[in-house]
Amino acid sequence: MEAIEAIKSRRVQRGFSAREVEPDKLERIVDAGRHAMSARNLQPWQFIVVRDRTCLKKMGELCSTGRFVSDAPAAIVVLKNTENARWADVDCAQAVQNMAVAGWAQGLGTCWVGNFDNLKICEMLGAPVPWAIFTILPFGYSDPKRPPESRPLRPKKEMVHYERYGNPTA
Repeated sequence: MEAIEAIKSRRVQRGFSAREVEPDKLERIVDAGRHAMSARNLQPWQFIVVRDRTCLKKMGELCSTGRFVSDAPAAIVVLKNTENARWADVDCAQAVQNMAVAGWAQGLGTCWVGNFDNLKICEMLGAPVPWAIFTILPFGYSDPKRPPESRPLRPKKEMVHYERYGNPTA
């Protein structure tokens, strides 16, 4: 899938089929995250690829708004360096976007998980200080009973301006 097509067609996916995710696809996703832009090229991220079903179930139980992690065949836990407080969130967000699009381009969906028990999951995964969880990205193939979610975009004229705020034409 071409990059612009993947960006424009990507959807949020919270339901996953039981089909395993191929390791080479996960490697390409992680590699896309590694290639994200980073302030001063500090690359304040680490990625933990989780495929163990027992671990995924436990992680899902520790996600207050992402229980669906339990049903995913794989997840990538994105860690951020807390010593880089100024730019780590921005840099990690760029890595997450790259990974979400890379997954979609390979037929895999994901949904950014934002509420979780950071300390318990870090302990479970052996993440050392100064690393903390930025997000968890469950990846998998779509469950036909829970297809990817689509939400309409606001009209372009409401959010794109040329040369000056309020000028909707080039």
